[in-house]
Amino acid sequence: MAQGYAVFKIPEGKLLKVKLTYEAEDTIIEAVQLLGDFFVHPEDGIEAVEQALRGVRLEEAAISEAVTACVAERSIDLLGITAAGIAHTILMAAGMREAN
Repeated sequence: MAQGYAVFKIPEGKLLKVKLTYEAEDTIIEAVQLLGDFFVHPEDGIEAVEQALRGVRLEEAAISEAVTACVAERSIDLLGITAAGIAHTILMAAGMREAN
């Protein structure tokens, strides 16, 4: 099991910090914590997104799809962050993406 941490300013958005635990060999997310100065409504929506990411492959499309599906399914509003921004920052935390 490996761990990572990344901070990324979402373009035209807010600061996102990611604490990541993942299975390096299989590139599977074990746990993720999303922190920052963004807003989520309802407030417990961020925990739902974090839960939805467990077991997802460390691939941009898979992460974005999991976030998008969770947000749509639970009527969650993400203010200042996006599914693509979350995916990018998670991949940064895993050392698979550079900050742009």
